Amino acid sequence: MEVIFRGQHLTISDRFREYATEHLARVARHLPMADHAIIDVRREAKSGEGRFVVQVTIDANGSYLRAEERSHEMEAALDAVADILDRQAKRFKERKILRSRRRVSKEERLPAVSEPEPEEERLPPDTEIVAGRVVRIKHFAMKPMTEAEAIEQMEMLGHTFFLFRDADREQLALVYQRAGGDFGLILEENLKPA
Repeated sequence: MEVIFRGQHLTISDRFREYATEHLARVARHLPMADHAIIDVRREAKSGEGRFVVQVTIDANGSYLRAEERSHEMEAALDAVADILDRQAKRFKERKILRSRRRVSKEERLPAVSEPEPEEERLPPDTEIVAGRVVRIKHFAMKPMTEAEAIEQMEMLGHTFFLFRDADREQLALVYQRAGGDFGLILEENLKPA
């Protein structure tokens, strides 16, 4: 597994690079399909003695594992991240094995259809909407996956939504976590000119 280091306004020492590579090797043994890991290191802006923030993202053949921790020492933050990733990798491997043992039909994968969502209230025409600004752009390859795989990936990343290419419908889809703990799915509606 290739390890890529990115330091934000700080220099990453060779000693830390070796230390991080050794610690990520134990995670890599659970993920032989892992292509690369990106280690982002930065220092919090609070005071001159701010804590180090270490974030590691591992690309395991299109599935991503990510963890982030803070500490006053880079090595301690990395140790905590490695522990989290180790648990995630074990859980990811177990799910892959379970999924391969039992294939689920499409009807069983899809959640039961619940009552339709009420339409959102429209804003008055004189209301001015001030949009925020884009502060980060992410690019990543989207391998086709099922809704169940997308939900699993979303949970692994710790997000409340996940954009993916639906293998069944052959289009982009967005799965999101609803307030009650259930999941919703947003699909593109194909509009054809009359």
